[in-house]
Amino acid sequence: MKLKTRCFPLGALPYETIQTATKMVAKFFDQMPFLAALPNISSEDTIMKRTLGNIPGITIQDTRISLNFSDASYKQGMLNLDKAFNNPTPDNLDPYKIDTPFLEKYLQIIKKFQSANAVINLMGPFTISQLLTVAADEHMLVDKNFRKLFTQSVCVKALWMINKIKEYCPATVPIIVLEEPLFGQLGNIKRENEDITVELVTNFFAKVIEKIKAAGGLVAVQCMDKCDWKIPINAGVDIISFDAYNNFNNLSIIPEKLIEFISRGGKLNWGIVPVMTETRVRTLNIDYLTKRLFNSFESIILSGVPERFIYNSALVSIQGNVDKLPVLFAEKAIILSFQLSKRIPFKS
Repeated sequence: MKLKTRCFPLGALPYETIQTATKMVAKFFDQMPFLAALPNISSEDTIMKRTLGNIPGITIQDTRISLNFSDASYKQGMLNLDKAFNNPTPDNLDPYKIDTPFLEKYLQIIKKFQSANAVINLMGPFTISQLLTVAADEHMLVDKNFRKLFTQSVCVKALWMINKIKEYCPATVPIIVLEEPLFGQLGNIKRENEDITVELVTNFFAKVIEKIKAAGGLVAVQCMDKCDWKIPINAGVDIISFDAYNNFNNLSIIPEKLIEFISRGGKLNWGIVPVMTETRVRTLNIDYLTKRLFNSFESIILSGVPERFIYNSALVSIQGNVDKLPVLFAEKAIILSFQLSKRIPFKS
């Protein structure tokens, strides 16, 4: 898998106008524009609402989810969702369209630059299952009907977005990023419920990944916590996006699996530019980040992964959302990630 840029876009942005967001994305991510969340323009513009809006049985208020799976409208809604999933025509997918302030400008960027790739972040199916488990006060991942709901919810959103991107630029390859902030809790969840197994979760991921790839997309799984990366790798993911500032050693324990993953074209996105606080970003410089990144590479190489695999598969990014940072420091972090991506050599 070849990508035109090694700077991977992610994170909600701090802008208060569409024009400033467009300028930043067009300047640094013209070959890989991303559908940035802009919560300072609209409080409704969140990854949760982007993914779960108009999904049967689910109502979102702020960050709270309520469920109603008992009435006739839910049953009809599931029939419609199943129809869109199995026959993803524009008419069937349109009820699940993504409504976000940046969408039109994002599509225009893709068309103008004939972008090689385009990134769309959605909430991943595992995290959806855990959020709805909390709302329902019962573990829903063990129920195959609910697993179907979680799988189809993510897929219809991804398929609608893939169709829309292809409409503007047929050659663009979409990258669907499944944000999985709760994936790191799987170990505890498995201990509490023996029905939730590695095989179940792997198959759960695989159904989403297979559907998106069959539609012409690539798939990234993103988790900034420590987690079992063997699961998405075995499920067929194309890109792993992780917190390389705090948790890079999470990969050194699975060298054989990394070799297998990279051998088939997999990429590692190193979220190496810390954005936790304004103070931390203020002190950053490109030489420090370059040294930290290459030292992190070496720790994985020492575990047995060939040097050329690590260097040649590497993407870099900021560590997460920057919408709470002042624009000056949010832009500094993004610029540093772009500069850092230019410093990674290819190894023969």
